[in-house]
Amino acid sequence: MMSLIEQVLSFAFSFLYGHILGIIFYKMVKYLYINKKIYRALNSLLFCVDATLIYFCVFRLINNGIVNYYFIIITLISSIFVYKRKFTQKMSK
Repeated sequence: MMSLIEQVLSFAFSFLYGHILGIIFYKMVKYLYINKKIYRALNSLLFCVDATLIYFCVFRLINNGIVNYYFIIITLISSIFVYKRKFTQKMSK
């Protein structure tokens, strides 16, 4: 069982990490889809593995590696929100 402080820290980290992940993905889209298919696949796989590894390493520091489903959901929602917001801002200019 996690304490309330650990849950709040985990929730805040997931939210901020989702924002950072969305910004990085937005910046990397042009580099991920320029090259040949094999390079795209390898770059996408490497990006996902690195992002996941960093996420779990920090969670291990915060609360001994306990990851609940709602931490992952908030990370995905915040990264999609940032990516969509950046994409719509670019399209409106």
